[in-house]
Amino acid sequence: MISATRMLCQKYTDLTDGEIAHIESYNAILPALANAGEADVFIDCRTSTGRSAIVVCEAKPQTVPSNYERTILGMLIQWRDEPAVDRSFRLQVPTVGMRAVSMPEDRRIVQSVEPIFYEGRLIAVLIYEKPAMAVEDMVARQEPARAGAELDWAGVADCLGEAVVFLDRAGEVCGYNRAAEALYRDMGYVGDLMGMPGSNIQPAAQAECDGMWHESSVVNRTLQYRRLAVSTGMARSALIIRDITGQRRLEQELSFQKTALRELRHRMKNSLQMMANLTRSRGYEASDPSDAQTALLDTANRLLSLTATLDGVVQVSPEKVSLLQVLEQVRKYTLQTLLTPARSITIRVWGQDAEVSADCAASVALVVNELLQNALKHAFPAGAAGEVDIQLQAGRPLCKVTVGDNGVGFCRETVKPGAMGLELAATIVREKLMGEWKVDSGGGGTRITFDFLEQ
Repeated sequence: MISATRMLCQKYTDLTDGEIAHIESYNAILPALANAGEADVFIDCRTSTGRSAIVVCEAKPQTVPSNYERTILGMLIQWRDEPAVDRSFRLQVPTVGMRAVSMPEDRRIVQSVEPIFYEGRLIAVLIYEKPAMAVEDMVARQEPARAGAELDWAGVADCLGEAVVFLDRAGEVCGYNRAAEALYRDMGYVGDLMGMPGSNIQPAAQAECDGMWHESSVVNRTLQYRRLAVSTGMARSALIIRDITGQRRLEQELSFQKTALRELRHRMKNSLQMMANLTRSRGYEASDPSDAQTALLDTANRLLSLTATLDGVVQVSPEKVSLLQVLEQVRKYTLQTLLTPARSITIRVWGQDAEVSADCAASVALVVNELLQNALKHAFPAGAAGEVDIQLQAGRPLCKVTVGDNGVGFCRETVKPGAMGLELAATIVREKLMGEWKVDSGGGGTRITFDFLEQ
């Protein structure tokens, strides 16, 4: 029987069979590691998109209480929630003692992360997690080290605006200034920096003392740093670090403002071209004026569904839009174009919001529009009253949308071949959203559900 680890790796990563087998071998030793370390232990792999990681192995300790009430196997992890995991994947080095947020309990934890290599390639990371409070209490009881008391430059370093960390011959921290201590606390490091391996605090993988400024981004923080050779006391090099996160965010916002109009025109052009093709194909189907009118209304609503993703009220960031608000816009446009005051039909949009790309939102809006049109045309004959529910379920790794009505239902075998509404919706789900499609219909109404990866 295929293991859960292999199933998850095959579905969400680009790992080879040999690499997956290597990760599977850890399942036998994870419980012992969890007990010995008195910590929850996980293995995360980077997803094939590179935008997140996924938990493929887990073990809870029996020696101390776990941080988790239920399994998180198969959960997608966002880089912003676990900076230590992000750092180890980026730099391919261990990361010890960084704060993170446990999902889904939303608890503060401390992580230590070890890279897992197979034939020279980084394929996963091994993660130890302990409650943040327990680790911080232990650190508070330790004797504080002197931050570079034996260094001639220590006093000067405290007068500088940048963070300064001194490294000895072995590459371990032998001194630091107050700015460095504040920076690393803000970044989530727990414990005294003194004696910490330089690889655990280096902003990037480069270790040469070239004296040049370099830039590195980890999760939501951007750092500039340079490494200088030092020949005083016990120090052999100094790491000078600037936090330029705020500056880069301002630059990003300004850049977004400059390109917003150009991007809007680009999206509108693509959307209108798509609708022109759909209109042409529907025009071939019209054999009498009523068919032509229906085709025009269908096309108008499809166009409106696409324009919903361009509405300023649904944009939550330069790259993301609120899917729940997009679906609400689709509901409003449907009420405006397809329903008359004489028809007593209620359309409701509800559920958990998800922030997705504009392309993903446009595809979901088109699918929901097609299902709404089908329900309004066929579920309530002779002007009957009814209800249509559109539910959004935001989850990791999959989001789910359900469109249900309390109409007369239909038999799938009697649907005319080539009926464009359902056929178009199913095609978009399969080819654009890479999701699954399920139809349930009977005397109590129709319920159509589709899922997709949050993009």
